[in-house]
Amino acid sequence: MKSLLNASIVFENHHSPDFLTQLLDYLQIEQHNRFVYQFENSKGKGQILSTEIEQGFEVELLQLQLNEDLHIRPTPSEENTRWNVSICNDYLYTKELAEITSNNYPYCVVLSSSSVSNARIFPANRPIFSFSLTFSKDWIETNIIQDLKEEPAERLNEIIQSNEPIFMIDNIDVDLHRIVDTLLNEDLYQQNTKLLFYRTALDLTLIFFKKLINKSIFIPTNQNFKKRDIQKIHEINEAILTDLSKPCPSIEELSKSVGMSTAKFKTLYKAIFNNSVYNYHLNERLVQARKYLQSGKYTINEVAYMVGFNYPSSFSRIFKKTFGQSPLQFMGLHYEEGQDE
Repeated sequence: MKSLLNASIVFENHHSPDFLTQLLDYLQIEQHNRFVYQFENSKGKGQILSTEIEQGFEVELLQLQLNEDLHIRPTPSEENTRWNVSICNDYLYTKELAEITSNNYPYCVVLSSSSVSNARIFPANRPIFSFSLTFSKDWIETNIIQDLKEEPAERLNEIIQSNEPIFMIDNIDVDLHRIVDTLLNEDLYQQNTKLLFYRTALDLTLIFFKKLINKSIFIPTNQNFKKRDIQKIHEINEAILTDLSKPCPSIEELSKSVGMSTAKFKTLYKAIFNNSVYNYHLNERLVQARKYLQSGKYTINEVAYMVGFNYPSSFSRIFKKTFGQSPLQFMGLHYEEGQDE
């Protein structure tokens, strides 16, 4: 039997050039252009996008499928000089590290410092997705903390000034999933979409630090939520999302169906999804509506009814408020893009 240890790379933690050099060497990848790498060989196939936006702010996107397990083994630094924020498949970390309950999005968000030694496994024959931002401590202080009010600045400063190994992992929510959706549905490997890649990296930076400061991510385990209760919330949420053409049930109906008080249900749902049931359901309907419109197969009225709106005018108003353009403008934009291809 082949040892799992046969395929591994060791690198200085959160030092992108070192990790990239080791990974390219293992995968036998030749450079495609100055920051894009593509391969299809005996190791597998995939694409890597890695660049430095500015000093102290590095970005990396991995989309791979390998033919054998690859163990990623970081060498920790003595101090927390760099910090990494990643969105990746929730199966890249072991269950011992990732004690999270699966939700509708098969991805997790991770915050880790350069002094941690937690390994990852890129499993064979499974899609591997990882979008990572690496920040120096100086960059966070200059570009994030400096502009915050006193209380959130103190909270973030307390985290980055620590020299203890810090590793936090959580489910992604609808906001972070939009980042994933952009990365999966746009061709970021074309040179003319470099600005889109930069914008997506900045979007994740803004959304992530806002959630971290507002304490709406990495919910402490001392809140004593029972795992079975968390599972019930996820199960009822999946049931709600099964048919988006139906109105969202009331809090009273939902809490009764899982045997909780309305207060407990609302608290637990908010803690897990960082949103109310109504707003989460509405966001999902609008995201699905955007996909229907983008397909070009349906009229605006048809899409409105398909995602549970009784009045197309209400749908158009809320769509514009959410995405910054009306359904008609959105359809026109994607029609023009299709004509240009």
